Amino acid sequence: MKSEHSSVEIPPISQPSMSRSTYKSMETDSFRFRPTEDDDSDDEVSRTQSRRKSSYITKSSGACVHCKSLKVRCEFGPGENACRRCQAGNILCQSRSRKKRKAAPTHEDLQERAHSQDCQIQSLLLQFDQLRTEKKIQTFISHALSGEYDTSTSFHKYIQSRGAAEHSPELAVVSYFSPERTLSILSPPDIVKHCCLYPDDITDLFTIFFDRINPFFSILDPELHTPQKLIWTCPFLFTVICATALRYCPDKASLYSLARDFARDAAGNALTYGAKKIDICQAYLLLGVYPSPKKRWAEDRSWLFMGVAIRMALELELHLPPPSDCDEREALNRTRTWLNCYCVDGSHAIQFGKMPMLRLDDYMARTSQDWYRSSPMNTPYDVHLVAYVQILIIMAKWRSVIQRESNSQDGLDVVQFAIETERQITKEWSLWFGRYEEEYVRNPFLLCYYRANTTEMITAYLRLVVLATGFQDALKSGLSRDSGILKRSIDAARTVIQIMVERLYPTGHLKYAMEANFLYVSFSAAYLLNLLRPKLLPLLDEHTHEEIILTVERLISVLGSEDVALDGRHTPALYSRFLVNLLNKYNARPKRRSETPPGDIRFQPQFNEDRHPSPPGWPDIQAVPSTNATTLSDYVEPGLVYQEAGDADMDFSLGHFVRTVADLPGSRYQYNNTDSTMWNDQWGGWTSQLKW
Repeated sequence: MKSEHSSVEIPPISQPSMSRSTYKSMETDSFRFRPTEDDDSDDEVSRTQSRRKSSYITKSSGACVHCKSLKVRCEFGPGENACRRCQAGNILCQSRSRKKRKAAPTHEDLQERAHSQDCQIQSLLLQFDQLRTEKKIQTFISHALSGEYDTSTSFHKYIQSRGAAEHSPELAVVSYFSPERTLSILSPPDIVKHCCLYPDDITDLFTIFFDRINPFFSILDPELHTPQKLIWTCPFLFTVICATALRYCPDKASLYSLARDFARDAAGNALTYGAKKIDICQAYLLLGVYPSPKKRWAEDRSWLFMGVAIRMALELELHLPPPSDCDEREALNRTRTWLNCYCVDGSHAIQFGKMPMLRLDDYMARTSQDWYRSSPMNTPYDVHLVAYVQILIIMAKWRSVIQRESNSQDGLDVVQFAIETERQITKEWSLWFGRYEEEYVRNPFLLCYYRANTTEMITAYLRLVVLATGFQDALKSGLSRDSGILKRSIDAARTVIQIMVERLYPTGHLKYAMEANFLYVSFSAAYLLNLLRPKLLPLLDEHTHEEIILTVERLISVLGSEDVALDGRHTPALYSRFLVNLLNKYNARPKRRSETPPGDIRFQPQFNEDRHPSPPGWPDIQAVPSTNATTLSDYVEPGLVYQEAGDADMDFSLGHFVRTVADLPGSRYQYNNTDSTMWNDQWGGWTSQLKW
């Protein structure tokens, strides 16, 4: 019997066609329908598969420390806490913990790290500077041992003897000049260590400087500039004083080459670091006035040191009256330094025909007539400084007029103006000669008398500079033996030479004089010797001719003597050789021995192998003759010497000399004709002749 439902027919369900594999997959994964009785068997299968896979699952999400190092996965046995690889290797199986993140640095941490790096950089820079300084010092020492001045043996022996002392020079100097401090706090200048200068040596050098050198260039106050003070407050000035004094110290002369290198290095450091002090300004002035010998004139840097000193003095406002709160001795020191700057600037402008840096109407210079007696703390040499300033003011006025005339067509009578200016200079000297006598009563020092003679020599030299300009202008229209400009110029030139030979040389202090003092007499002697040229010889009578030769010969003997020239490279020895060449060139007469040199003079070697001869034709300028030129003899009365068309003109200027040297074969001297004028050509460029 059929059920009531059996008669109902279920229509077939239409299914979409699909592939066998797709259908099987769907049947297995998604559309599996199983009867209820199959659930238990399926659970059993699932548990079996789970137990089989449990042996291969990892203990944690990552490998242990050991497996991680091998870059493999961990394999654990059932119920085991250690992986099989660690068990096999008997290694503690440690799970990797998460690496802790480092906290971000704070602002204070970054500042501390930056400060630490800055300190490290500074330490490295100091080490680099120290290495560079040591290398530089080794270069200085090697230069001193190279025997440039034939003193290498004595230098080596001196260093060895001083190095055998019980204490080092630095420790001895610190203990002597600052006994309450230690070497770790204070460090003396390098010249102390490497020149082996002990306290007694430093004291002797300062004594030499203030007794022998400072009177010629009275810029320092012995009460203010002591070694105890300068060694710590201004090592630059301390080094310059020691180096300058070593030049004139016979038993330590071998140290001069090394000491001057330290002085120049200190000058560079002071300029690099931008320090501005009166002591530094004074040190630069000393380097400019007492330069070290050079093989070539172009290598001289005196003008550079002078320029730096003057510029620094302006920035320090030394050209203004001292402040009201300034100490009395310090106020004198300021004014003294500025007046020396004024003198150095004016002297340099006269020698090389250049524009001065300082103004003509400088207040301190114009109002300094009585400054030398303004205080009981004035030095005995301040009166000579003030006198030189007043004479230079006259020269500055004359220079201004000549320059203005050379740039215009006003028709100034140069000869007459030169004579008037020469009279003003002579009158000014007469005024100061009376003041010198008054001061000498109060300070009867030998060097004060020496300085008075030096001022008279400088005055005569400046008179000659003025008259030489008038002489060259007068030569264009004709000169005779009775010409006033000729007689005055010869008298001024002879006065300069006689003062040095007859008054200054016998004192024994001439070797300590400034370089400029030897320039004055060399210019005067060269002026006289050029009057012996065949063209100008008719201007001289027989007596004047003989006197010129004898006067110059005596000067040559003095300048080349061992009592004046420290060595063959000292400036007076160089000028002596220059004058010998000039005398041999223009003196056609046989040499006379009617008069012996003053005293028993011993001569210094001249180092002829290192010197260059005088340029040919100097100071001539060969003019190109014109075929249609008409001589002036038809228009000028007989007995006059004049410049004719086509004749060789004379030019005593520095510019013409440099051009002549630059034209020589193989010359490396470069000439720059940017500021040469007719007046500039008349300012004695005689020192340029000295090239060795």
